[in-house]
Amino acid sequence: MSRYTQLVSDELRESIEEYIIRNDLKAGEALPSERKLSEMLQANRMTLRRALNQMAGEGVIYSIPGQGTFLSQPKFFENTSGFISFTSSWNTSGKRTSSKVLSFSEVEANLKTSQMLGVPLGAKVYELRRLRLLEDIPVSIESSYIQVSSCPGLMRFDFNRNRSLYETLDKEYGIHITRQQQNIRATKVTKEEAEIFCSEPDINAFYVTSVGICADGKAVERSISITRADRYAISYHTSSN
Repeated sequence: MSRYTQLVSDELRESIEEYIIRNDLKAGEALPSERKLSEMLQANRMTLRRALNQMAGEGVIYSIPGQGTFLSQPKFFENTSGFISFTSSWNTSGKRTSSKVLSFSEVEANLKTSQMLGVPLGAKVYELRRLRLLEDIPVSIESSYIQVSSCPGLMRFDFNRNRSLYETLDKEYGIHITRQQQNIRATKVTKEEAEIFCSEPDINAFYVTSVGICADGKAVERSISITRADRYAISYHTSSN
């Protein structure tokens, strides 16, 4: 695809989004047919289809064969500039959170975990794997790794429903995580992950790895998250000093 074609497709997408806003379309409501949109926006059908496919791939719209194209449910937007704890950050935003523990056990730190947490290879770490939900919608599968010796007895706590791992570390062990380092890339959910999400297989997702760091610079928690891109978006805010 040429740069010019991509620019035209991007501009057309903005026109479609403006139509959605201007007509106050709600989730589940239909967009005009491709033919009508093409006439309204004075657009080439092929370019229009490319823009619609891009929006569908990002979960903004969806199509039902023989019925039309519809507006998807709005996404949850995470502002990473102030996002530390899933539970407390979303609760502060007025969103209802909950979790379902998929597994909780002691395992040996692999090479990546030992490097990121600064612990010996094979050291005992907790592996807490949870399904995270927003407004009862499953949005993320998260695995957290923490050295056992830093918080003995952690497995006595029930992290189902709305208990926060970070708040538990703070209140019970005096471990206060003040910042995170994140790495985000695109991926697809696996068959197993799709079954957990109760979603279509092979949907787009964010693969997020992060390290929770205390004020003294010590890394205490490593996490890996598979987050649905059709229901979740990540935004950044930067400023100059």
